[in-house]
Order: sequence, then C-alpha cells, then structure tokens
Amino acid sequence: MTPQKTPLAAAIFATLYPAAQGLAQEQPPAKHDPTRLEPVTVTATRRSENLQDVAQSVTALSTEFIEKQALTNMYDLVGALPSVNSVSYIPGQNTIVMRGIATGTGEFRIDSLVSVYLDDQPMTAISQQPDVRLVDIERVEALPGPQGTLFGSSSEAGTLHYVTNKPNVAGFSSEFSAEIGNTSGGDPSYDVSGWVNIPLSDNFAMRATGFWSEEGGYVDNVLGTDLMGFKTNADVADNNQNVYRTTGGRLSGLWTINPSWDLLLTGIYQRGDTSGTWETDPYLGNNKVTRFYDEWRDDEWYTTAATLKGELGFAELSLTASYFSRRMDYQWDNTNYSQYKTVYFGTYYALYDTGPLHSTTPNFQKQNRYSYEARLTSTNDSKLRWMAGAFYEDVYDWWQYGAYTPGLVNTRAWEEANRQACDVINDPALAACPLAPTDWYYFNKYHNDVQQLAFFGELTYKLTDNWSVTGGARWFQYDRNSFDQYQVPRGLPVNSDPEANGLITKSTDSDTTFKFATEYHFNPDVMVYALYSEGFRLGGKNSQRAVDTGLIPATYGPDYLSNYEAGIKSEWLDHRLLLNLSGFLMKWDDIQQRITSTSLSDSGAFWIEGNFNAGDAEQKGVEFNGQWLATDRLNFQWSVFLGSPEFKKDIANPNSSLGTLLVGKGWTMPISPKEKYWASVEYTFPRFVATGDLWTSFSYSQQGKVWDSLTAIRNNNSDDPDDVAASLDFLIPEYRYSTFQVGFTSDSGWSSSLILRNVFDDDSYSYLSSTSYGDLFGDPRFSHIRNLQRPLSYYFNFTKKW
Repeated sequence: MTPQKTPLAAAIFATLYPAAQGLAQEQPPAKHDPTRLEPVTVTATRRSENLQDVAQSVTALSTEFIEKQALTNMYDLVGALPSVNSVSYIPGQNTIVMRGIATGTGEFRIDSLVSVYLDDQPMTAISQQPDVRLVDIERVEALPGPQGTLFGSSSEAGTLHYVTNKPNVAGFSSEFSAEIGNTSGGDPSYDVSGWVNIPLSDNFAMRATGFWSEEGGYVDNVLGTDLMGFKTNADVADNNQNVYRTTGGRLSGLWTINPSWDLLLTGIYQRGDTSGTWETDPYLGNNKVTRFYDEWRDDEWYTTAATLKGELGFAELSLTASYFSRRMDYQWDNTNYSQYKTVYFGTYYALYDTGPLHSTTPNFQKQNRYSYEARLTSTNDSKLRWMAGAFYEDVYDWWQYGAYTPGLVNTRAWEEANRQACDVINDPALAACPLAPTDWYYFNKYHNDVQQLAFFGELTYKLTDNWSVTGGARWFQYDRNSFDQYQVPRGLPVNSDPEANGLITKSTDSDTTFKFATEYHFNPDVMVYALYSEGFRLGGKNSQRAVDTGLIPATYGPDYLSNYEAGIKSEWLDHRLLLNLSGFLMKWDDIQQRITSTSLSDSGAFWIEGNFNAGDAEQKGVEFNGQWLATDRLNFQWSVFLGSPEFKKDIANPNSSLGTLLVGKGWTMPISPKEKYWASVEYTFPRFVATGDLWTSFSYSQQGKVWDSLTAIRNNNSDDPDDVAASLDFLIPEYRYSTFQVGFTSDSGWSSSLILRNVFDDDSYSYLSSTSYGDLFGDPRFSHIRNLQRPLSYYFNFTKKW
C-alpha cells in the first residue's frame, strides 16, 4: 500500500527535491475491505507468491502484524512463530530451534541447524544467531523443515527470513516512533526509531532507517563473598545492573535503469551492547545474583549488498553479491569455577591451582562472509515453471577465548607451568623457557574457513489447471579449513602438542539434496499438498591430536534431514476465515554429535573433543494456524504446534571400549518442546471519535517443558535414583508470555498505545546453567542459575506517519 503525502510534506519535498517534481501524480492506494483477509505475499520458493499457494508450511508476519503485536526483537518474534523456539543466555545471543530438531546448546564447533537470511543475504551463526531489530521490516518468514535445495546448508531444520521494506519512487513517505516504559522492580526503558522514503527522480529512490533503544535493568547484583571467602563484590554490586542498548540503521537505494532492469544497493549496521548479567540465583531470590565482575557483551555487525534484476523475456535474472561482517566480544565472571578447580583439582595437580584469585572468561569473536548468488526464474505463464541458480560463499569464523586471571604469575599454577615448559617439554618450537608473563590461564584460538559452491534448480509442471508437481535438487561441494589451539597457560601447549602451534585440519566433500512436491487446488480458496524435502549440514575433520588418542574419529560427514509433509491451506466464509493444517514426519540421519571430555569418562584430558556421526532421530507432529475476521472490528488469530521428538537408536561413544551410552533409543531431544500455542484477539471499538479508531489487542503464548541438555536426559534415564532426582533440576518448565495493548489510530497519520508486556508477570525462562560449584564449599548459592524473562513492564508508544 503506497503512502499518501500530506500537503505540508509534499511542499517540503518539492522544495528540497525539485528533480522529483516531474513525477507522475501518486495514485491513491487500493482500498482494503476490512471484512476480508488480505493476501500475504512471500518468497519462500525464491519467487513472489501468495502464501496460500505455497506447497509447504510457512508463517509470515507482516509490517502491520509486527506493529500491532508490539514486536521489537527475536525474543518477541519467537512467541508468534508456532514451530520456532529459542534459547537465549543474554539479549542478542540466540540459539534458534525449528520443529524441535536439536542436540543441545552451546555447540560452537558444529554448523547451525537453522539458517538466517536478511533479504537475500545469509547471516547464520551457530549459537549466536543475529537479532535483527524489527524496524521498517516488510515481513518475517519462518520456513520450518528442511530448505536445503533453495537455502543451502545450515537450513537443515528450517530458515528464518527477514525481508526489509525497499525504496519506492511512487512518493515521499516517512515514520517516526518513540516509546518509553518501565519494568516492575527495574529501571526505565526508551526506544526511538524512524524511516524515510525519498524519490530523487522518476527512476531512483532512497530509503533510510534508524533506531536506538535502551532496555533498563531489573537484575540486582547482590553483595556477597566469593566461595573461598577471599573478597567481596562490593566494587560491582548494584541494583538493576543489566542494561541492553541497541543502535543501528539501514540505507538503501533503488535505481530503475530501464523498464526491464533495476539495481538495489543496501547497507545495514546494527550494534547491541549489554552490561551486567541477566542471570538469577534461586537461593537469593528472583532477579538476584552475586557476581564478582561487571559482565559485558558487544555485538556489532554490518552488511552490504547489491542485487541486479532484469527481464530477459523468457525469465528474470537476479544477481546478488553481499558481504557480512560481525564482531562479538564479551567478558563473563569466571571466579566460581576458578576457585572450585583450585580446591577440587589443585591439591594433587599443581597446574590447576590458581589460588583464590578472581577470574573472568573473555571472548573475542568475528565472522566475515562473502556470498554470491545468480538465479534465473521463468516468467511465462505456461504449464512449466522453472528456476535455476548458482551459489558461492566463503565464511570465515575466528575467536580467541579463555580464562583471564590477573596475578597468575604469582600462583602455584604458574610455577608448575614453567616447570613443564623447561623440564618436560624443553623444546623452543613448542614453548619458551621460562614462559613469557601472562594473565591468560587458559587460552583457545579457533579459525574455521568454509568455501562452498552449489548449483540448484526447481521445475513445476501443471498436469491440469488444478494439479501440479514440483521437483528440485541442489548439488554442493565444500572445502573446510580449521585451526584449533589450546594452551594452559598461554604459551604452553596442552599435551606437548605441536599442532597447537599452527597445523590446520582440512576436509572436502560433495553431495546432492532433493525436493519433490505436488499440490491440488479444489478451487481458488482450498489447496492440498504433499512435500518431500531434504536438508543438510556440512561435515569436517577433527583435530589430529584428538584423533591420535584413538577416542575420536578422523572425520565426520554431513548429516541429513528428510521431511515428509502433507497439508491443506484454505480460506472460507468469503475470505474471512483462514485455516491451514500440516502434518509432518522428519527423519534425521547420521546425526552430528559433539563429544567432549565429560562424555569420555576415561580420557582424563579436557582437550580431547571432536565431532562424529552417529544415530538417527525422528520428529513427527502437526502445525495448525488460522485467522478469523469475525466482524470488521473483531479479529482472532492462533497457531498450534505439536511434536514428538525422539532418538531412534542408541548412540555410544565412538570408541567402543569406553562403553559409555551418549544417547538411548526412545529418548527425547533436548530443548525440544512437544507443544506450543499462540493466540491473539484484536478489537476495534465503534467509532466514537470522528478522527480515528480506538482499538485493543491481547496475545498469549505458551511453550511446553524442555530438557536443558542431553546430559540431563541421560541422567533422567539412569538406573541410579540419585541421577534421576538430580536430573529434574534441569527440566525447564512451561514458558508463558503475554502482551496487552490499547491504542488510538488517527486518520491524520499518528497513533499512540499503552503496551503491557508479560501481563501476568510470569517467571518463565528458557535457559539454565547446570553448574553447582558451591556444593564443594557447602555454599547454597550459584546452583541451577537461570535467566528469567523481563517482569511485567509498561510502555507508552507514539508513532507519526507522513
């Protein structure tokens, strides 16, 4: 719908941009019938189609929906997506799960199961999925189930696709929005955003978007001593210490070169900064914790992209080149573990004895991604539709991570490290003697460079006017170069390992994935479909030092997810009622598992870890969503997800001599809910003010309980009653969230609303920590730490559109 210019805006625009005075008069927007559902256009098949004509499960959230539901970030977004859940330790750090396909969280050395796209730009990051601010977004598409043929690797379980609003030469338009709020027991929050669309000529327009927000804190860092009674946290104890700030903007230009060709250039920048911790300690009370360091996290990314589209007569050609750069730095408090290991291990292994010193865990991480895609899409209205394309990307991930302990050179651990460097290793190629002074007690440097080439295609043929069949395939080849360095302390390679000083593991592989679908339209409003689709993750090679132990295999291959899906999409009651239902069966083969020293009970070395392929799993369930315009004033929407995730056979350690069962047949998957519900109702009151509408809305979501990890599931299935009892502490209960709004929308373009988030002040959480370091000291603190959602919050929003 094209925006209208007010007389003032038109006059200002004509004065500032005289080149645009020759534009044709803007046509009035098509009037929407409030008693009928508007069609929703999506690009789930990489071409623009009505959502109701796409033969797969898709959820699309429009600009209007995002505004009316007061969605601002991924945390808000997930509640309205039936097949999506997420685990977030802190704002901006997200693990996305689709249809419950997961083996855990914190899997930084295995590729993601869900891909994230911003327009045509991939920006996926395992366990660190970017959180796109929902300002000036045309829509968000959730595509559950394998999307391997069209969206490539890391879309094995699904794809989350953000689509931004594009420049428009039809006329000047803009929007400004401001929001202020407060959290129960916390500090105020602020949010300012806006955008402007400026046609500079009859064939060129620019669009600029900007936003800034500060979410006030609500977690108190309570005064207390450390586990060894060494010192207190008086220097950092504070109320409401967790603050999240987001800043960013987008700038895009659309040049219509001629009636057949156009060029879109886009630059996007976003930065999210957190200070403090979002954790809560059940012993201390809700939203209270004791930390000995003022934690922080900075997440900064930008992306640039160019897309050239042109009509060739028989097809549309699309060429996209993009570059994505992201930097994530953080530093957590590590004092509890540092003192725990000193007491537990340091008495008999001097290298672990760092005394009572306080410690932190810093991480400096970055990703650079170059991606290129070329697509040819048929445009003729014949029985045969087709698409063919090529894709190439080069993704480089790097991090420097470890434990930082100021004063390390004065500890027993430092003495032992120098003894090993001088008396045991005594090899300048491995470690200097004596070691160079450092505060890095534990040091890990990791590099991962993946280059991937793919060719894909899809054909759809109409057998009759109502019945069509589709086939698709994607061939891919990848090369992965990885480097993993461990030193304890920095400068002393673990296990006297020369690989830690520069050797790189290399791997390569290729394969093909397929897709088949058929759909039948009983009439323009009712369609049934059946779908088979495949997804995949890339494989790789493990560290040679771990392989040499005989406990870890040399390589691990891709794993695959096969999806069998059938559904119906329908509209009834003269397009006032929408009902979509799909059932699915997904089979996950050769699952990539991460194995660590905690799983290798006889290994005795923390650095022995790697990936391997083992076992199969299955997820079956249904998705149901609908919308009912009961009247032109009353609107109901809902979605339901029901699943039954389970592993289909036992998975043991790759080294059979250890005999440790990692996964048992029939066990459920971690962080995989068996049910999720969302519902919303919106009502517009009869117009009692001639200049606008008064409206109200309420939405509620509920997600079923989930297990925190595979370890918790393993303990729950143990023969030891103590293990079973302990496992229940890691069963995350049902998650509930609700939002209420009442607002007024003026005919002159402004609106205001009162927003209540977490209406019932639920103490839900999606993340908990399994550490219990205090037990060794008889200290009840620091056990079963969790991150409660923001308490009941009140906001007032004002928005003006021109």
